[in-house]
This record gives sequence, structure tokens and C-alpha cells, in this order.
Amino acid sequence: MSLKGVLGAVATVLLLSILLVSAGGFLIGRPVFMSYTYSESMTPAINKGDLFFINPLSKGGKTGDIIVFHRRDGWTVHRIFVVTDGGYITKGDNNVATDQQNGENPIVERSDVIGKVVELAGSPLVIRGGGAFIESFRARLSNVYAVVIFLVVGSFLTFLGGDKRRPVKRARRRRYIRVRAKTLYAALSVLIIAGFLFVTVASWGVLTFTYSSTLAGGQREGWHLPGSTFERNLSLRNGAVYPFHYFIETGERAEILNGNVFDIPGRGTRRVLLRVFVPKETRVYRGEVRVHAYPAILPGGVVALSYRASPYLPLVLYALELAAVLLAFYRLAAIGSGELIRIRIRRRGILGRIIGDGW
Repeated sequence: MSLKGVLGAVATVLLLSILLVSAGGFLIGRPVFMSYTYSESMTPAINKGDLFFINPLSKGGKTGDIIVFHRRDGWTVHRIFVVTDGGYITKGDNNVATDQQNGENPIVERSDVIGKVVELAGSPLVIRGGGAFIESFRARLSNVYAVVIFLVVGSFLTFLGGDKRRPVKRARRRRYIRVRAKTLYAALSVLIIAGFLFVTVASWGVLTFTYSSTLAGGQREGWHLPGSTFERNLSLRNGAVYPFHYFIETGERAEILNGNVFDIPGRGTRRVLLRVFVPKETRVYRGEVRVHAYPAILPGGVVALSYRASPYLPLVLYALELAAVLLAFYRLAAIGSGELIRIRIRRRGILGRIIGDGW
């Protein structure tokens, strides 16, 4: 192998190793070589949802370095504001106060730092919006197992009533392949159920917003006094052409004022009014509203009753409904009778050689 090939192989191995380790970090919630921001505390250097890269061999050390460290409420990426004998005083570029003001957080010890943000020409090396994409993908990944179960259930019920006549004994030297109508119908039915469930799951999501708890509350939009409350409007849009049933939930620091169960017509929108309780700890917070949506092809009361047990239970009902419709059509159209296509295999053809004369 040439020197160029060796260098290329080494670069490929290193890149794959970094990607695999980083993917593992994302799954366990511990950044390694890269991570992304959940808030706007480092705007404009690193915006909310940006993916940034970490040098784990450097722990920072001077004022102005952007470091990644662990705080009692999770992992944080902020800039070193002051270097002290005991560690670092840190601050987000978009925050009005340091993280340690009024003793809210302890000084960041060097052992708490897992790396320094990689910079290029004095600015952080980021991929704009890369973190938001990863977060969306990871949220969808948690639903894969449920979707697979629903596909199995739907497929089983759809073809439970298949043609039960005894198969005709094959001729001794049959040289053709039969593709029965029920086989093609089975494949199409699985695709229909799969597509429907994936579209439904894809309509789920999270509405997010940020706000600051600060003694300078009211001096800038999004700044609120510690211990106060404020109201926030969020817009929810149904991008489909048919109506959906919506169920929304919030965390402990917010409540919904205009109902958490409602329908939105196709291409329609709805305002979600929240009352947010501002914590007494001064820092930037991220609020979330979780959204589950289901096509309005089942009565809203039935969907709501099953949703109380689990957000996945309505999907089981949809899979059963689709399976029943497909099975009824299968019966009424007598699709299971006969074959659809007969493909003759030449005796000396390639396929015939592979399969053998037993066909």
C-alpha cells in the first residue's frame, strides 16, 4: 500500500473512532469530542442548537477560553471570566451575570472541565443547527422499537385470514416462479401501515423557549425576576392536510392556561398560552412543551382514553384499525385466489443454474 493509502486509512479510522465515541456520548449524555447547546447563553459565539467541537486534551486555563464543564444541573459550555487559585469563574456571553454570582454555583474546579471548545481564527468552530438535527433524530430513535412492534401486530392481523387451502403440489420439474396476489398485497399492506405510523410519530415534537432568571428582570425581553411568573404564547401548526388530535404536556415550571387537549384542522394553527414560574436561581432556563399528535381518523375520546395509559397505546389502535380495513378489503376483493405473475425460468439461464433443476 502506498503512503497515500496508509494516510487515508489512518484518517478514516480516526474519523470513524471520533464519530463512534461521540455518538456514544450523545446516547449517555456525556460529551466527548462534540456536543451542542440547549440555550442561548453563549449567543452569538455559539447559538442555540449549534454543534461545537471539543478538544479533550485541553482543559483551558486562561481568561477567554470556552470550556465544557459539569455543573450540578448538567453539562455547561461557558467562557472563563476570571482565573482564581481555586478554579474558574465562568459566564455565558449572553448572560448578565457570572455563574457564581451570589454564590448560586461553586467555582469551576479544573477537575470538572472535560475539554476546551475548538476555535478557528479566534472563533468557535461550530456547525449551525447541527445539534438541533441530532436532538430531533435522537428523539425519533426512542420510538423505533414501538413502531416495529406495531408493524408486526398490523401485519399479523392483516394476513391472519389468508388463503388456507392446501397448496397444490408442485410439478416435478417446474421451471417458473409464482408471485401470488396475496404476497404482493402483504408487502403493500406492510408499507401502508409502516408509512402511516412513521408519519404519525414524525408529527410528535417539542416546542422550546428560553428565559432568564435575573435581578435585572424586565430590562430586556426574556429577563424575569427570580420567583416571579410570566405568560408566554407558543404557536402550534398542523402542517398536514387533514385534522389531528393534539395532546401537550409541560414540565413542573409551567402550566397550560387554554387546555392541553384539542384538535387542529389541516393547515391550521393554534396558540398555546403558558404560565411560567421563574426559579429563584439566576441563570438561563430552557422551557419545553411536549407535543403528541394523532390523525383524526379515530374518535377523540377513544384516543384520549388510551393516551392516558401511554402515548404509544393510540398507535396500537391505529394499527388495528388499518389492519381491519386491509383485511376486509382482502376478503371482499378475493385477492388470495390465484397467482398474479408467473415468471418462467430458462433451463440454461443463470437463475436456473443457481436454483437447480428441482424448479
